[in-house]
Amino acid sequence: MISKKIFLFLIILFFQINHIISSEIKIVVKVNSEILTNLDIENESKYLLILNTNLKNLNKNELYELSKNSLIRQILKREEIEKYFKLEENSELGDKLLKENYTILGFDNKEKFTDFLKKEGFSIENLKEKLLIERLWNSLIYEKFKNKIKIDETEIKNKITKFINDQEKIYEYNLSEILFDLNTDYNQLIDFKDKYGFEAAASKYSISDTSTSGGKIGWIKSNNLAEILRKQISKLNEGEISKPIEIPSGNLLIKLNKKRELENEINFDLEIKKQINVEQNRQLNSFSLNFYKKIKQNSIINEY
Repeated sequence: MISKKIFLFLIILFFQINHIISSEIKIVVKVNSEILTNLDIENESKYLLILNTNLKNLNKNELYELSKNSLIRQILKREEIEKYFKLEENSELGDKLLKENYTILGFDNKEKFTDFLKKEGFSIENLKEKLLIERLWNSLIYEKFKNKIKIDETEIKNKITKFINDQEKIYEYNLSEILFDLNTDYNQLIDFKDKYGFEAAASKYSISDTSTSGGKIGWIKSNNLAEILRKQISKLNEGEISKPIEIPSGNLLIKLNKKRELENEINFDLEIKKQINVEQNRQLNSFSLNFYKKIKQNSIINEY
């Protein structure tokens, strides 16, 4: 009699547990053959909040959508990367990227960084994989498109010579960006920016890889910028945002975070190398955006 009661109790408990689990875990989206649940989305939200604390200002639905799209992007990149690389064979590179990451964030060692991530409810191995995917994606883009990069060294030399001869002041700008698709509702973007801030808007609307860091570009010398950008930025005060600038990849909003004047001395040969590198990265970013768009268009993404 007792055994029957225990058996009945276990059956009831089993169905209760299953009901609880099914009510908590839901399939949100299927990306090709990979399924994402609401728990995956929540975990991605933790990651994005670590990268950009300004996202805490978003409402629950906005953060949810942002996290879902971020995960979709990561899955599609990973699937493409795995055609050429094996993540497990690049573990040392992942460890190196982790060290670079926690050093930039001000942590002395991996243990302290691991403890910090645990408190935030995020796994260091998960972060390592994310960093590795982005680095290998960049390597893949370079290998696929390096022969399509076109650099006009003569034009660069002439540009630097003119800059020196005109004796223009050299400024260094700390910039952030939002590169948005032509189909994006600009008024909606601006309303969102006014409500939640530029960094949150970059995370939501920008199609650039800088979106994961709130659109942060960092410090760039004025003479390393394209003329159209330099003219727009030179008119801005710190904290101001440019009007939309049309470029091949879409429309660009630039925010001037800080500005400082530099010594008007240029090492001609070194400057040539720097500007070649800037132009190469600009073209690679464009190739990366277009390649990702193509992958996404050819993928099967079903939301539930």
